[in-house]
Parts: sequence; structure tokens; C-alpha cells
Amino acid sequence: MSHREAAFPLFRLRTAIEFLFAPDRSDTSAVASGPRSAAIGLLVALGYYAGSQIGFLLTPSGTPIAAFWPPNAILLAALLLTPRRIWWVLVLAVFPAHLLIQLSIGVPLISALTWFVGNAGEAVLGAICVRLFKNDHPLFESVYGAIVFLGFGVLLPTLATSFLDAAGVILTGLGQNYWTLWTTRLTSNILADLTIVPTIVIFGVKGLSWFRTANAAAYGESGALAISTVVVSLLVFGKESATSSFWAFLYALLPLLIWALLRFGSGAVSASLLAVVLISSWNTMRGRGPLGSQSIVFAVLSLQFLLTVLAVSFLLSGAVLAERRRDQYSLRAEYGNLVHAQNLEHYRIARELHDNILQRLTLVGLHLDELQAASLVFAKTPFNNVYDQISDISKRIRDLSHDLHPFMLEYLGLPRALRKLCRDSSARFRTTIEFSEYGATALLPSDISTCIFRVAQEALQNIVQYSHAKTVVLELKLANKAVVLRVSDGGVGFDALRPQGVGLAFMREQVLAQGGTLEITSVPSKGTVIEASFSIENIS
Repeated sequence: MSHREAAFPLFRLRTAIEFLFAPDRSDTSAVASGPRSAAIGLLVALGYYAGSQIGFLLTPSGTPIAAFWPPNAILLAALLLTPRRIWWVLVLAVFPAHLLIQLSIGVPLISALTWFVGNAGEAVLGAICVRLFKNDHPLFESVYGAIVFLGFGVLLPTLATSFLDAAGVILTGLGQNYWTLWTTRLTSNILADLTIVPTIVIFGVKGLSWFRTANAAAYGESGALAISTVVVSLLVFGKESATSSFWAFLYALLPLLIWALLRFGSGAVSASLLAVVLISSWNTMRGRGPLGSQSIVFAVLSLQFLLTVLAVSFLLSGAVLAERRRDQYSLRAEYGNLVHAQNLEHYRIARELHDNILQRLTLVGLHLDELQAASLVFAKTPFNNVYDQISDISKRIRDLSHDLHPFMLEYLGLPRALRKLCRDSSARFRTTIEFSEYGATALLPSDISTCIFRVAQEALQNIVQYSHAKTVVLELKLANKAVVLRVSDGGVGFDALRPQGVGLAFMREQVLAQGGTLEITSVPSKGTVIEASFSIENIS
């Protein structure tokens, strides 16, 4: 460590200043162009104005501090989504919006200016700290990024500016109890940052892509989640003169928040919490819900602490789940690469066996035929034994070559190769095996085709060995934007809850490595259904 870094605060301050004014390599002329910057500034100003309106609506009568204050969080989210070189445009854009809304409700000019310094300073300081410390980690989809956001994007700037804002309120005579004002301002801004910033940033980064790729079921599920969250929030917090025992109904929100987190991620759970915050704050201020009978200050602070704990918990849980999903995708991709390399090596060995060693053995057999016909030196019985051994070795090498790599896929294509597999297996195992094909499934990537063929091979082998089925049905079809292989039998079946054998585990790993899914349904004495599915998006 250098002597400059030893003085950590001063070194960090200089680093932050250099960071703020250094050229932003992520900037492009398109992003930072004048008209586009002006349009972004106007949009942020409108959002800031709307957030201020909501904040004043959620300000209890007789108090100068709102129960929930969105404009700072809206500005912070905008700064996190835009290049640094236009931050000054955004700050200047929200200044008239801030004065317009503050002065229109009778706030003194000096108070409005003081609050603007606090609001803008909080957002800018939070954005600088987040950009400075998060490095290359995803902000809300990694534990490191979430901790940086909580510590340097939310807590540190809100703590610092709350002292200024509370002092401004006292100096202008709009409030009396400094620490009550400081605590209320701190918690209201923290809660806004925890719910609004993730919602805007995550939607801004990948929201449109979700809307483009989501199917009707996803739209229906998200709509049901949104309606359920609003309805339950109204039931919990909208009840007039609720007793203290009504607190138990708060737990009704947890399943909905968990649903949002597990199915849609951090952005959805933040949006759900935002809806809960707005509904609960509005009703609590009007004496409704579990806290309606308490004093307004106690009710607001209690509600803020409760919702802040929920927001922090779900934000960190979302980061953990996102990291786990990312690790799973990485492992799946690595395993897919390994399977691909394995298939290439199998192909090389199979080709070597088929084109080199097998051909040489065939030539040896031909030479032995010539020697036997031209000479009587060889005794018939020993000669036939040698010839039979060479023939047996050739057959074994041919079978091994085909096991290593199904060459028929190259010559016949997947549907015809599966049909031949069913025909050969039916003759070999004396079992009726029916094959059917639906849709254009011939033009598939080689890795997918090989995987489907391997699964079919393994499934038929398991059925013959363990199922004792007299009839097997193998289907290959293109349906619902997926290529599906379905193998069913009417054999003895097995308990699907018991640990799977090597064959089933092999099939599952092969399918997962190619980005597919494998479902195995079996009932004792009623047969088994194996279904491997590969989405069209993954294939492309």
C-alpha cells in the first residue's frame, strides 16, 4: 500500500473526485447527445415532480417530514442508469421541478433550497459511491453489489443528508424535535431507496427484454401477483379501527413477496414492496390498519422499520438467488462444453476405429480368404477359428464405434435414425416399439440431435432391462416452441421418489447440459413416461 492509500479517507475522497470528472468510457455520442440528454432530463424531472407529489400526499398533517419520500430515490435510479457526463443535466432538470412543487404548497424558499441540496446531494453521493465501489459486480444480482448498494448507496448518503435536512427544518421553524425529524427523514428516504431504486434500475436494464420474451402464462401470473398484492395490502392496512391482534394478518403478505422473488426476481419483489409501502403508508396516516390507534409519529416509524426490514431481507435474498442461478447456468454451460468436447472425442475415436482399424481387419480377413483358396497349408479347423475370431473382433469394433458416435445421424437425420433405432431394438429385444414424428424436427444442431438419440437409446435399454413392457411408444414432436422426445411404456414402472439409477441420471445430465428439461413420471404396475424437452430459443 502506498503512503497515499494509508490516509484512507483523503485517498478515497481524491479517488471519488477523479472518478466523477474522469471521462466515462461507457459513454457514447448517441447516449450523451444533446437532444437525448435533454429528453432524459425532462423525463427525470417529471418523475421527480410526481414523486414529490406522492411524498406530500404521504406527509402526516402537522409534520414537515413525509412518511415516504420518492423523489430522491427516483433521481438516484436515474443517475445509476445514465452516464456520468450527463448527471449535471439531470440535477439541473430536477431543480425547477423541486422549486415548483415546494413553493406551490407554501414551503419557504430557504427551506426549499436547503431540501434540494439534501435531496440532490443524497442522490449524487449515493450514485458516486455505488459506481466507485461496486466494480464489475451486478448491483442487485450479487451479494457484493447488494451490500454496496445498501451501505454506500442508501445508508451512508441518507445518514449524511438527514442531518442537514433536519437542521434546515429546525432553523426555519417548521419543526421542533430534531431527532424525531432526523429519524423520520432517514427511515422514509431509506425505504424509498430500497423499493424504488431496484424497481427502476432492474426494469431499466432488462425490463423490456422480459416483456418481449414472456409468454401468456407469465403475463397472467404476473397480473395475478399484482392484483393479489394490492388486494391483500388493502385488506391488511385498510381496515378501520383494526385491533392490535390484526398484526397477525401482516404475515399474509409474506407468501406474495416470496412468490414475487422466486418467480420474477428482485425487480418484482421490489415493485411488490413498493405497492405495499404506498398502500400501508396512506392508510396508516388515516388511522387505519394495525397501527391506526397509535400516535401518528409512532405509527409511521413502526411501519417504516417493519417495511425496511422486509425490503433489506428480500433484497439480499434476491441477490443470493440470482448468484445461485448464475452459478447454475455457468455450471450447466461448462458441462455442456464438456459434453460437446466428449462427443467430439468420441467421434474421433469412433471414426478411427471404423475407418482405420476395422478396415485393416477387413483386409486381413480378405487376405486369409485368398490364402485359404490358394494353398492347402492351412488346416481347415484352425483356419476357421482364426477367421471367426477376426470376424468377432470386427463386429465388436463396429458396435463400439456406433456406441461412441451414432453415425446414422449424419446419414439419415434424427427422425429416420430414431425410426431405425426402434426397428433394430424391436428385432433385437423382441418388443413392439412404435415410432411417430410430428413437426419439422430434422434440422436440429448436432449436439441436440445426439443428445435426443442418446436419451432414446438409454430409455429403450432401461425399458428392456427393467420394465418388461410388451409395447413401447417413442414420439418426436415439435410443439409449443419446443422439440420433445417422449418415451412411454406399459411395464412394471417404479417409485419415482426413490433414488435414480445411473441410466436415468445420465439422461438427466445430458439433457440439462444442452439447456433442456427431463421429466420422468412412473407409477408402479402402470408404466413409465420419459419426456425430454428443448426450447426453440435454446436451440437457436
